[in-house]
Amino acid sequence: MTDHTTPGTEELPPPSHPMAVARRLLPDWQTQDGQLMYRRWRASWMRWTGTCWRESDEAQVRKAMYERLEYAVYRAPAKDGETEERDWAPTKPKISNLLDALGSITLLPTDTDAPAWLDGEQESGPIVACENGLLRIRDRALLPHTPGFFNLVSVPFAYDPDATAPEWERFLSEVWPDDTDAITALQEWFGYVLSGRTDLQKILLMVGPSRSGKGTIARVLKALVGKENLAGPTLAGLGTNFGLSTLVGKSLAVISDARLSGNDNSQVVERLLTISGDDTIDVDRKYREQWTGKLPSRLMILSNELPHFGDSSGVIANRFVLLSMQVSWLGREDPTLTDRLIAEMPGILNWSLEGLARLQRTNRLTEPSTSRDAVTTMRDAASPTSAFVRERCTTGPACTVPVDDLWNIWREWAEDNGVRPGTKQVFGRNLLSVIPQLNRTRPRDAYGRQIATYNGVAPKPRPHLPES
Repeated sequence: MTDHTTPGTEELPPPSHPMAVARRLLPDWQTQDGQLMYRRWRASWMRWTGTCWRESDEAQVRKAMYERLEYAVYRAPAKDGETEERDWAPTKPKISNLLDALGSITLLPTDTDAPAWLDGEQESGPIVACENGLLRIRDRALLPHTPGFFNLVSVPFAYDPDATAPEWERFLSEVWPDDTDAITALQEWFGYVLSGRTDLQKILLMVGPSRSGKGTIARVLKALVGKENLAGPTLAGLGTNFGLSTLVGKSLAVISDARLSGNDNSQVVERLLTISGDDTIDVDRKYREQWTGKLPSRLMILSNELPHFGDSSGVIANRFVLLSMQVSWLGREDPTLTDRLIAEMPGILNWSLEGLARLQRTNRLTEPSTSRDAVTTMRDAASPTSAFVRERCTTGPACTVPVDDLWNIWREWAEDNGVRPGTKQVFGRNLLSVIPQLNRTRPRDAYGRQIATYNGVAPKPRPHLPES
């Protein structure tokens, strides 16, 4: 058979065999040693940049395929057992079929959570990607970059073991002059964000007056993780239809103005619990396929006052590591401060790594003593029922009380505390969310009447008032 292929063109399998075409094109997506630089993961195309993996716009992947196949040809059967050359002639259906085939070859399991080692490669402990290599935290060794490490975060500067950050440490000592635990907690949070971990199920909440340092700390952390890893949603926006789409593939979400309008923010609370809880979630994206997985975003909320979340269980308050700020530089701001701090990023990286190393040992974020009362206040504001149980009840398997008796005690407490008591049914539902082991029975009294009774809770005895 004579080959009539035009010089300069490439002969490929026919479009009717997209898997064969995909296998021929696959070397374009591999390193010299055969490692894939493109992956299909959770309805997205991921591309290795040399230091980390980033989501690629599907339109760009399609564009590259059209250009790659524009002058390609294939052989098709002709008369008398001969073949003839035909243009591959890429079209939308042909490209779609080809990308489908490439996606199946390069597919990562949906349950793969970054950071992760792929294809049998393995290193123990957390790894932080820097410009000059993969930094192994346990011994500060720099490993070569490899697409076999599926990471979404890479700090945009080189690791320097000797770098320090005196300006940064001085700044933090001025923000918290009498609260070293707050600085310790922030150091661990920085390390937590760098590590890619999401398992601690915590949200950082910084509360303080204007110009108290919240924005400066957030800008430094943004510079540490790089703008490609950053999302900036609003609190209210998280409850909207496409509100989570900006968090896909982002390791840090900074919510700069924690304000909620309206009384019903249950959707926002549910989203905060889902994201921080490392739960799988379906994310709607405009004009794109729905994304399903665990969002990698650590949430950092900045607010001038304690935000109010309507959560009948009060669980949302327990998710927060709360850092309170008291000092304000309003009217005496230093406009050069941020630039001086950004210049210390290699040193701030080392400071953050110390926090990560401590976090690896304790596996919990430090809770400043100054934040405990504030967290209790948040829990009570979110769930008056939780405050009622703490103040007026005891709980346990041996505790019991008639439903009507506890309802009357609740109404009295609600009136004293300026809380609307609601209905008996709503009170019972909220009580169950605060005391999961609660149950209702209907035992008979001495007269044979059935009495609706709560098991698992009882009122505390009222203190005896002295007689006048």
